[in-house]
Amino acid sequence: MSRSNLTHHALRAGLLVAAGSALIAVPFLLGLEAAPLVSGVIVGALTIALGLAGTEPGSRGSLPLSSQAVYDRGLALGLLVSAALFGLFGEFEALALFAVAGLIALITTSVTRYSAGTA
Repeated sequence: MSRSNLTHHALRAGLLVAAGSALIAVPFLLGLEAAPLVSGVIVGALTIALGLAGTEPGSRGSLPLSSQAVYDRGLALGLLVSAALFGLFGEFEALALFAVAGLIALITTSVTRYSAGTA
């Protein structure tokens, strides 16, 4: 993959904020049960916080780029595992929501450049 095909960390932060907002709102819109609703709110809030903490690497209050990469992979894995658990317990709408969010997080993680660019 060439350098020009990689996503910048600022775009990654914006995508995480949008995904976190969707994880908070969509369970309410779909009328899901309590477990997916609470999980969506908690994971959505963590996703928004992760996106905001990665807006400007190296500045005060932000995470180092290497930490962002690890947290992004953990978020994707956690979303996919939670999707599998919701499917195991018969919450198929929640399975779809968390699986799509996990796949998007995994794709975003794989195309993000976790290194500081030149000025």
